[in-house]
Amino acid sequence: MTASDGDLWPSAWASDGSLYAAAGDGTGFARRGWSDILVNRIDGTPETGLTGERLSDGDAVAPIWDPERFNRKPTGMACVRLDGRDVLLLAVQDLRCTEGPDMFNEAPTATIVRSDDLGRTWTWPEQPMFTDHVFTTVMLLDLGQANGGCGWVYAYGIDGNWRTSFSKIVDDPTALYLARVPAARAQDREAWEFISGYGDDGSPLWTHDIGRKHPVLVDERRHYPEPVPGMDARGFTGIAQGGVVWNPGLGRYLYSSWSEYTFEFFEAPAPWGPWRLLHRHDFGHFPWHGPRSPIAKHGGYAPTMPSKFISPDGRDLWLQSNWFVPASSRGGRAYSFGLRRVRFDPGTDAVAPASGNLALDGAWPLVSRAREGQEAVLNDGTRDYAEDSAFGPGSGEDVWGYTWAAPRRMARLVYAPGPQDSLGGWFASPPRVEVRIDGTWRAVEHLEVAPPYPCDFTALEEDAYVFSFAPVVADGIRLTGEPGGPLRYTSISELEVWA
Repeated sequence: MTASDGDLWPSAWASDGSLYAAAGDGTGFARRGWSDILVNRIDGTPETGLTGERLSDGDAVAPIWDPERFNRKPTGMACVRLDGRDVLLLAVQDLRCTEGPDMFNEAPTATIVRSDDLGRTWTWPEQPMFTDHVFTTVMLLDLGQANGGCGWVYAYGIDGNWRTSFSKIVDDPTALYLARVPAARAQDREAWEFISGYGDDGSPLWTHDIGRKHPVLVDERRHYPEPVPGMDARGFTGIAQGGVVWNPGLGRYLYSSWSEYTFEFFEAPAPWGPWRLLHRHDFGHFPWHGPRSPIAKHGGYAPTMPSKFISPDGRDLWLQSNWFVPASSRGGRAYSFGLRRVRFDPGTDAVAPASGNLALDGAWPLVSRAREGQEAVLNDGTRDYAEDSAFGPGSGEDVWGYTWAAPRRMARLVYAPGPQDSLGGWFASPPRVEVRIDGTWRAVEHLEVAPPYPCDFTALEEDAYVFSFAPVVADGIRLTGEPGGPLRYTSISELEVWA
């Protein structure tokens, strides 16, 4: 975490080595002077430490097109080279801010503002560039330092609102669109082109008519279809304001998005796709624990992965996101420019030698959600500590398992439940064992369980259940099924995998 205040923080890496980032609703890298929009310069790295300076804010950055009902929010940023110098481009939207159920639930207009002096002064068109809730959450593709030298600016957009619209004043976003514009004409609306479809060879077709735009990604999944205590909203979509970055080490474009309680990651070989879901992480519903808590566990919104902090091999990244929920002084706030480490490992096809408990051999815990966020409980080598899935409604079945960077030969899974609890902790039906082969999850063959799993509270009275199956080579394994008990959750103290 940094000594800053605010949310969103879309950013761009400039030729001078600094990261420039725009924040909403805070003081930025200053102790006082609140504004609904601020621009900051950030220096350093997560390893060496980060410092920042507030450069401009408020009316000096962008207009509010309807100040009676809306405020302004930054949604995307890029740094481009024009006439031998760096120019910053910032996408800003009007977001509903009036009291009542529609607050933060619609974004009707957006535009691109420009700075020729690295964030201190800004200019903008006389009218908004995007209106009528169409393409009004604009995320500028991060191609690396100074836009990777590219003369085009690519922009991803969603309609209606920056996230699920809790009041349903507009439709929830389920589609991601892609546009492009010459960098020098980024504020010229007529210069923008939108993907309208694909040719027979899969190449994108472009049009200047925004009414003919075609999505590059559609995701109609709904997360947490039932409301959780204290929150009426439900059915959150995974398409929302986040960020798209080019990862040269992995040779992939990565889109980081979120729903209310989850992070959603997508990947594609080209800016226009094809996009597929790469990974998701469910933090469970509130309450969460702040970043300084000894059991820190919290998600956030508008996640981005700045290209400046991607490792040369592309596997290690730093994800920026915010959480606007109060936290104790012990836990700390996450409402600032803050980073957490993320690792994406492309893996290998070579089968790793099997020796001992495979859960202790390079395994990454794979869970649907964990109440305290302590996934390491699964393979910490002891049954003294336990975890469970978050109480209450969730998004389907519970999952406890692992993935590896290289496939392993396996034939036995040992599941040790957590402590006794009459309100939940067990599977309501016999849990399934599935393995991942060539990216696809499939049931194991010839599964036997000893002792038999009872599917009620007595399941917690056994020390462990041994799931034996036909030997298989896979790079992932999971135990999955419907959670049981009045509070619908499962518990675990250890999960072993053996050849």
